[in-house]
Amino acid sequence: MLTGNKQALRISGELVRFLTKPKFWADAENGDYPGVVGAEHAHWTGHFHGHINTLRAILEYAIATNDSRLKSFVRDGYAWARQHLLARIGFVGDGQGCGCGRLIGLAVKLSDAGVGDYWEDVDHYIRNQGIEMQFTSEDIDYLKKLGEGKLPPPEDFSVTTEGVYKATIGAYCSNVIWNQSTWIECCSSHGNMGLFYAWDGTLRYEDGVARINLLLNRDSPWMDIDSYLPFEGKVVITNKKAKDVFVRIPLWVNMSEVKCTVGKNDMSNNWFGNYLRFRNLKETDILTIRFPMVEKTETWNVMFAVGEPQKQLHTIRFRGNTVVELKPPLQPGSPLYQRRVAKYKATTAPTKKVIRNTSPIVLKW
Repeated sequence: MLTGNKQALRISGELVRFLTKPKFWADAENGDYPGVVGAEHAHWTGHFHGHINTLRAILEYAIATNDSRLKSFVRDGYAWARQHLLARIGFVGDGQGCGCGRLIGLAVKLSDAGVGDYWEDVDHYIRNQGIEMQFTSEDIDYLKKLGEGKLPPPEDFSVTTEGVYKATIGAYCSNVIWNQSTWIECCSSHGNMGLFYAWDGTLRYEDGVARINLLLNRDSPWMDIDSYLPFEGKVVITNKKAKDVFVRIPLWVNMSEVKCTVGKNDMSNNWFGNYLRFRNLKETDILTIRFPMVEKTETWNVMFAVGEPQKQLHTIRFRGNTVVELKPPLQPGSPLYQRRVAKYKATTAPTKKVIRNTSPIVLKW
């Protein structure tokens, strides 16, 4: 796709035809849904990460050749991948920190390719498990307690125990029970890539038209987005170069209660599906979109298949798409989401001054 190399395209086709053979996918004889030919719908069992990466690769080939059946195959595989654990918050696959990041990448790619609109899914993922599995400075005290009373590791000149807590910040954990293991090799790399996938997918721009898919903070050469979610139902967009902009409003928002202004002027809502459309913008125009925040409580069952299958019922309180309370924990002893009640108690968005770096480079990934 980058070079037009026909030999690379041919080899890619051979790989895709091999990887889509029925023997690599689940089927009715192996416990798939009765009456469903799972091998034709990318149903699978086994390693979550390997299958998600494979689906990404098959999708790239499908886009390059405009193969609609392969696109549908990947779409079905994505839907299948969401069934295990709790995709409503991005808790997917085997629960590792990189699983959510990988699924974000596939959802963004499918949406960009027009195979489906999965931006709502991405919003669920990135606001919850996509950031909750990352170690932050707030976690240092908890991590120190995990090591209390334990013997120091055997002397090994190839490793060091100095500065470990500080070095851990920004890494991703391998499971939701941090006191069992914190190995972070693949989780850190692809967990952080999930942050990039969501950040990148937040805004698209081409020929004077901007499309905002996620109401997240995002600076760009074309416009800046300041999001007050989930504390307030407010988004401020500062235009730089766009003539027209489409702003996607999340599904939980009541469309009849959305209010928009450009500068100090009230605007009537011009809907294009669930996107608000603003036309004939000028440079430095400031768009403000407001709507009431919505809180609701949902109950979800999570089936853990490690060892004897166990079903656990969770009560989850959402503000918009953001989890603000989850009980009981995803697994006993897990610290995830347990500080959110205090964190999201405020109804006014906290602000701070930062230096923003805006890159004109758009990566092709």
